Amino acid sequence: MKRTQHYRLQSKRWKRICAILLTVIILCICSLYLIKHKPVTSKPESKVVKKADKPASKGVIKGLNQNVFLENNDLSVSFNTQLKESGFIGTALVVQNNHVILQKGFGYADKKKNRLNDAQSLYQIASIQKGFTATLIMQQIHAGKLQLNTLLSQYYPNIPDANKVTIKELLTMTSGLTEKANASVFTTEAENVAFDAEHTTVINSAKWSYQPINYRLLAGILMKITHKTYSELFNEAFNKKYHLNVSDYKDFMRNQHRTIGYKNADYSQLASESALSYAFETGTGNMAMTTGNLYTFYRLLIDHVMLNKNTLNTMWQHPVTSHYASGMYHYDEYSTAHGFILGFEPTVIMTKNGQDAVILMSNENVKGQSWQPLAKQLFAQMTAIKIIK
Repeated sequence: MKRTQHYRLQSKRWKRICAILLTVIILCICSLYLIKHKPVTSKPESKVVKKADKPASKGVIKGLNQNVFLENNDLSVSFNTQLKESGFIGTALVVQNNHVILQKGFGYADKKKNRLNDAQSLYQIASIQKGFTATLIMQQIHAGKLQLNTLLSQYYPNIPDANKVTIKELLTMTSGLTEKANASVFTTEAENVAFDAEHTTVINSAKWSYQPINYRLLAGILMKITHKTYSELFNEAFNKKYHLNVSDYKDFMRNQHRTIGYKNADYSQLASESALSYAFETGTGNMAMTTGNLYTFYRLLIDHVMLNKNTLNTMWQHPVTSHYASGMYHYDEYSTAHGFILGFEPTVIMTKNGQDAVILMSNENVKGQSWQPLAKQLFAQMTAIKIIK
């Protein structure tokens, strides 16, 4: 082989080797780059779901239906003193920032038996029951069986102006209706409301007027829609489902924690215990509760456990002519409910979120006097909210 040819072969061989080496180097560089920038394929991390705070109505608040007196809490001590000095008879519940700072009985549940009031004492809730009736109505609206603009005439066509009155106007007591006669006998809840409907008349067409007939008719509508008694509906919605332990009058009379209604502070005059008087209050005021369970009812609403947010807002939307809607009076920073019946006077006042509240349930009611100003006074001291008189 000639020398020049040999050199040519050697040159070609080196070129091939260099090309191969260059290719290998390029592949190595590319591999290193890919490894460096390759996304990490580790197991996906499970999302950390922040556990939502339980509604206060589901057990966050401790001390409901228990005697509570915080001796190291200035407000608890002050309120206890004010309640004693006022001569208050009943059970007081004070909730501050979601904590019970006072729940205590004052005076006697039954003077004759020397039984004192305490956190377990049962009191008639009187007109506060209208809020429960309104809740039952809103549940039917949510279920699509009723509407706020449904006319009263659909259920009670013989009532004057029934073709002008809506469910919403019954809830806000702007129907302009009143009852001109009271029944003297009671057979069933449905017949009781039927009598009320037959004796309903018009007092005005536009102004607000507090008339129980509005809620008796709502109770009647509930019974017509569901084909159940009001008591059955009430028990299913509030006792079986939410365990509020609300007692109707018969159960109240047999309950070991029941209180006796008095007409005066020295317990010398008993209020009437007429079963008929309570029976006639279908949907408007014949149920009894403890302070703790009544507070829980409101928190079940406020925390949107019992009704969703939109439904609750609709239920509590009051007309421009008054602050009343669905069993409560609603103001910018607080809401309040109140009632009287045969020696019993319940008062509720709480902030919009329910985290601050004063509930006074009394089994003594002197004619012409009320514990409502005391409840508002305590609430104002605790929250610094200006109360509208």
